Amino acid sequence: MIFGVYAFGQGKDMAKDAWKRFVSLAPNVTEEMCRPGFWLKDRKDCGRLLMTRREIDSFNRTCGEIPETRRNCLEELPLWFDGEKLVEKLTEKPVEKSAEKPEESLAEKSEGIPGSGGFPSGLYLKGRPVPELFYRAMDENIRRARVSARTPLRYGIAVNRTLIKSWPCEEFLSDSPDDTEWDQTALCGVQAGEPLALYFETGDGRFTYVRSRYCEGFALSADIAVCTSREQWQKALTPECPLVVTGERVWLEPSGDMPELSEKCLTMGTVLPLCTAQTDTVSNRLSWNNYVVRMPCRAEDGTFVEKKALIPMNRDVHAGYLPVTAELILYQAFKSLGNRYGWGGMLNAQDCSSYVQEVYRCFGLFLPRDTGWQAAMPSKKIPMDAMTEEEKGRILDGLLPGTILLFPGHEMLFLGKEKGRYYVLNNVSTMVVSEGGADRRFRVRSVVVNALDVRRRGGKTWMSEINLAVLPWEVL
Repeated sequence: MIFGVYAFGQGKDMAKDAWKRFVSLAPNVTEEMCRPGFWLKDRKDCGRLLMTRREIDSFNRTCGEIPETRRNCLEELPLWFDGEKLVEKLTEKPVEKSAEKPEESLAEKSEGIPGSGGFPSGLYLKGRPVPELFYRAMDENIRRARVSARTPLRYGIAVNRTLIKSWPCEEFLSDSPDDTEWDQTALCGVQAGEPLALYFETGDGRFTYVRSRYCEGFALSADIAVCTSREQWQKALTPECPLVVTGERVWLEPSGDMPELSEKCLTMGTVLPLCTAQTDTVSNRLSWNNYVVRMPCRAEDGTFVEKKALIPMNRDVHAGYLPVTAELILYQAFKSLGNRYGWGGMLNAQDCSSYVQEVYRCFGLFLPRDTGWQAAMPSKKIPMDAMTEEEKGRILDGLLPGTILLFPGHEMLFLGKEKGRYYVLNNVSTMVVSEGGADRRFRVRSVVVNALDVRRRGGKTWMSEINLAVLPWEVL
């Protein structure tokens, strides 16, 4: 049963109200609530600048120095590593895995990730238990890596949005037979243009064990261009003049001249180096009314090359990072409304924490990957685990829209209060909704607006479970 579907009359109002016949909303959510302006109309404090560029740089630097955030400082990695020991660690004996699916948290599924004990049991491939031969093939593929006790670290750039996974496989391995759209091996999405540290390729060369700023695991080798020098790679770490993709999806124009860039999709938070304004010819086109960017590409031998590309002025992009205001954070977050949920970045989508991470990335803040790791950021935090719902309400009344709210395994962006209820915007996998006197659990798996009186699997409301508010713009 679908709840919250609106049906209105025909006639001259048909066009205006047509969407109400076909779009469902969460309980107690109206169409007006699905626009950022609704939550900003009575707020006079949402347009002020919350952080300077210096404060943002300080946040990013300090965040990377806190072990609990798990942020990787790629520039400081050792130039050599023990490849034999790493391969041995990745192929240790299997570990037992709980059959219960975690709600959101990457940290909750740490068993079985690279370096923590090999392949778990209890997973499904296309609805059937994963065959032992499948695991053996992955194990052998890792063991055939060409490594030594002193292996040089290499450097690369992602040329497409790609996925870091626990193990070298493209298939979805789910933790239940009826959920073929859940990939338990997904860890983290990587944007085009992101720098990566490269450890080794699997025996068949199809996967590379990599480390990004946020995560480590296996990525498709075809999505990575290998830098010929560390200096070449370092230029991609911090572009001097960045163009930031602020739309939830932006496509390059079709090109017969450069098929590798034709209609390439760039997702929110992608950062590309800008070329200074001048009349230029790119792929048989003049650059008038276009941004000229340097796109990372992969040469025939797999090495990194840059090619100029044009991004029309009409695309949802921004020269430089956006100024940090509550108003702009909310406008950015609402651009993804209705987008699908993707655990660990699977399906080129976001889960709860990567959704928040990629929204804030448009402002130049590089948040950690997981909910628990974001809770360790060097930002002001308001613990609420020991509070009553009434006490929590008084805290929420004083928060700006866009504040991060957390409970174990999930996070959301605060919107505000309407008619006694508190509302959030979030990318959510599941929730329990009271309907006709009974509670029903739904696989939501979208970015939605909902009130905090929905429930978790255990029956408690989200409001009662919220234990922390994080204000990223107030750096400690």
